[in-house]
Amino acid sequence: MNNKWDERYNIEEYRYGEMPNLFFKEIIDALPVGKVLLPADGEGRNGVYAAMRGWSVDAFDQSQQAKEKALRLAHKNNADISYKVINFEDVAQNYVADSYNVIALTYVHLPEQLKAKYHRSLLPLLKTGGHIIIEGFSKDHIKYQQQNPSAGGPPLVDMMYSKQEILSIFDSLEIDLLEEKEIKLAEGIGHNGKASVIRFIGQKI
Repeated sequence: MNNKWDERYNIEEYRYGEMPNLFFKEIIDALPVGKVLLPADGEGRNGVYAAMRGWSVDAFDQSQQAKEKALRLAHKNNADISYKVINFEDVAQNYVADSYNVIALTYVHLPEQLKAKYHRSLLPLLKTGGHIIIEGFSKDHIKYQQQNPSAGGPPLVDMMYSKQEILSIFDSLEIDLLEEKEIKLAEGIGHNGKASVIRFIGQKI
């Protein structure tokens, strides 16, 4: 469906590794087990981990190659995930409203003109009391990216996050966490080195 991402994932190894994102793991481990939706889940590292922890996992991505690798990873770990190849425009037609305890986006970087629309399109799917979890590159990450291309990140600073953007997009949620911090990434070949990230947890009330 998307040649750029199909090409990026068309390698033997897992571009961002087989282990879950550490922030995602920390939050998922602390929450009661339930149903989670993972938009743009790539090669499935987070979805497979959540399934191994007992979560009911729905995931989607625009890359068929990503889905195939995610299902291989799930099989390798005896985990069960449901994975669709769709775009954000298709979310409402593919998933049921008020059905998820958690929706988690890990390094999902969208074009500036679509960022708010696509993020907000997920909110109807969240149960009351449910959480949105985000970790993504902050706009300040551009300097780390220039110093070290292996740090990863989107090609345009407008695709990165700011705290103010998060507050604007998710103004209907109660903010449990919103921080910008420097971390050191070691996620496959795709994310390596110092990075500036935004971390967000919001709750539907």
